[in-house]
Amino acid sequence: MRFVSIRHAQPGMKVGRTVFTEDGKVLLGVGMTLTERLIQGLVRSGVDSLYIDDPRTEDIVVEDVIRPETRQVAVETIEKTVKQITNSNKLARKISLKEMGLHFQQAFGSILDDLMQNKQMVTHLANISTHSPSLYHHSVNVAVLATAVGMSIGYNRSQLIELGVGAMLHDIGKVQLPAELLQKKERWNEAEMEIAKQHCMLGFNLLRKEHDISLLSAHICLQHHERLDGSGYPQGLKGKNIHEYAQIVGICDIYDSLTSPRPWRKRYMPQDALEYLMGAGGHLFEHRLINAFRSHIAIFPIGSSVVLNTGEVGVVCRVDPDYCHRPTIRIIKDGRGNDVRISYDLDLKENLKLFITGFEDDQLFSISDLTGTVS
Repeated sequence: MRFVSIRHAQPGMKVGRTVFTEDGKVLLGVGMTLTERLIQGLVRSGVDSLYIDDPRTEDIVVEDVIRPETRQVAVETIEKTVKQITNSNKLARKISLKEMGLHFQQAFGSILDDLMQNKQMVTHLANISTHSPSLYHHSVNVAVLATAVGMSIGYNRSQLIELGVGAMLHDIGKVQLPAELLQKKERWNEAEMEIAKQHCMLGFNLLRKEHDISLLSAHICLQHHERLDGSGYPQGLKGKNIHEYAQIVGICDIYDSLTSPRPWRKRYMPQDALEYLMGAGGHLFEHRLINAFRSHIAIFPIGSSVVLNTGEVGVVCRVDPDYCHRPTIRIIKDGRGNDVRISYDLDLKENLKLFITGFEDDQLFSISDLTGTVS
């Protein structure tokens, strides 16, 4: 299995991982054969990449840290809640939101159960994202990442539920922003950004009134854009005044946002997003939380196609958590760009003169400076 951009997808290729719509429905299932019509449908749906199977990489398994059905239920729970919040009938909205907390606890409970059963994968998350820019998938991705961090620093189940439910709902206030702002395909200007910042308080005011949602979960919504040095919003809090849960979600929110495409930019490479976060340690987030997060992220995810300093192209087939920058590579093209007759594996830990210079399809990624990109 390997990760390819949609522009490299060809009829006859088989889908390696489930492709979801923005609202959590299955668009293409594993094993489906691509046709020109299906590829064009993916393009129209905003899918810029997918996993495919081929004979050279058929033994490379990219496992989901949570089951597709778990993700689907979580995304549908968020979608349903969004529709309830935006229901113009105030009485119907009040009645339908009455059990919101319970529904989110159930949806996150399934996520947590999957993560607890896949502790080996959780120690080094290689592939959790659908790479969808939608609010729904972003919220699930952030919940998975935040829970992994919470598990690593020893949170008990009750704390993980508070953290995870808050992470799933951290952006829920955005649905109360003006529709034209949410639908805009360009970056927000300064005035629009000031309006968008209201989503923290809007979400907090919604969640703190709901039964079965912890006040600490609601504070994640309020504080996930606050920063240690006081440069965040909405209250400009500093240091210990920012809850640890909110810091964790803030870190995960930035990472998933940077590594997912936006209408105005391509995704950033994982190593670039991590580099940005490492630079934020000590002044935007606590160093120990950044380090806990970093220990769970694969810089070069399994299944990604990378280029070596020799010009050879290969697919990442194994990642050693202790040497995440030197994975094992399945070589599929020589230094001149020609397919090799027989693919073979190179362990970069044992070949110290070799190193990865980037991803094969660098057009998937933004190479602009990250300075000032994230609040």
